[in-house]
Amino acid sequence: MQKRNHLTKIIRNIEPVLGKEELKELRESIAALWISGGPKVKEFQEKIAKLCGVKHAIAVCNGTQALYVGLLALGVGKGDEVIVPDFTFIASANAVTWTGATPVFVDVDRRTFNIDPREAERAITKRTKAIMPVHIYGQAANMRAIMSLARRRKLKVVEDAAQGIGVSFKGKPVGGFGEVGCISFYADKIMTTGEGGMIVTNDDELAKRCVILLNQGRTGRGWYIHDYIGYNFRMTDLQAGVGLAQLRKLPRLLEKRRRIERWYRSFLKGAPGVTFPYAAPEGVRVPYRITIMVEDPQGLMEFLDARGIKAVRSFYPLHLQPCYKGRRHKGSFPNSRHAYARVLRLPSGNTLTKGEVKRVCGGIKDFFV
Repeated sequence: MQKRNHLTKIIRNIEPVLGKEELKELRESIAALWISGGPKVKEFQEKIAKLCGVKHAIAVCNGTQALYVGLLALGVGKGDEVIVPDFTFIASANAVTWTGATPVFVDVDRRTFNIDPREAERAITKRTKAIMPVHIYGQAANMRAIMSLARRRKLKVVEDAAQGIGVSFKGKPVGGFGEVGCISFYADKIMTTGEGGMIVTNDDELAKRCVILLNQGRTGRGWYIHDYIGYNFRMTDLQAGVGLAQLRKLPRLLEKRRRIERWYRSFLKGAPGVTFPYAAPEGVRVPYRITIMVEDPQGLMEFLDARGIKAVRSFYPLHLQPCYKGRRHKGSFPNSRHAYARVLRLPSGNTLTKGEVKRVCGGIKDFFV
């Protein structure tokens, strides 16, 4: 294998786009001495609610806690089951586990990597309380089928839209289909607040419960009066300020990510052994990560790494995770295993240049020579 020249610039897998706009927001918060929850959090919530087409957006400290609080607000707890796709980041399942409920893993669609509604229906038992579709890699799950299933079987829907900013299904933004939608603004997302998340909902009472839960169980009767057991999951004004600056950039960020994917598709056109995942026609997809499918993703990742190019493997199936070993699982999850065995995440950050994308693609082609 060719050794990397130490002078070669490393092409990172992902980088946030931060600059003077974010610094301006931070300076304003510091000058006003509003560094915890304040006016910027309120403005950020209002703008995310409008973007997602919902009545309420509640800011939290990260996307995982958004899922946890959303589940708690729906009454999910010990003895309940929540259906979760097997091919997703582990936070989806962990949030369910923290409530005392049991995550029940189901296989995904072989083409989109999103939850398979037919497999979800087969997994329903008398203990099933909710289903959690995850919009993987910026492609919407089949929300028409999911919502139909939920209505028929009287289930709650908690959308894991951590990767779903800018994504829609049949003209409607993801996150607003179910009772609860949850967004992440972690550092690797298209728009970021460093850490941070958002709960979105159209349910007034559910929104109130979420606010109480994330604010130490307070209902407004007094700063030190706590009517419920709650948590400190609040977002700071510093984070919200960064989020506001990122929101103003969002149209440019989304367009640049789509342009980067077009560059990849152009440079890799006809490359033997390389295919791009299927794009479902029902929704507006955002290439949150540029992914390809190859027979040996581990080998290609190591080959690229030697050239200073940082590619990353896909999600490890949840039913194989050591921390969930020994739990009850139904089926063999062939599609989830298929995705893990073939998907490779290429450098996808908005700081990428066309020349850098061409260099990545050149490395991929060399691997298959």
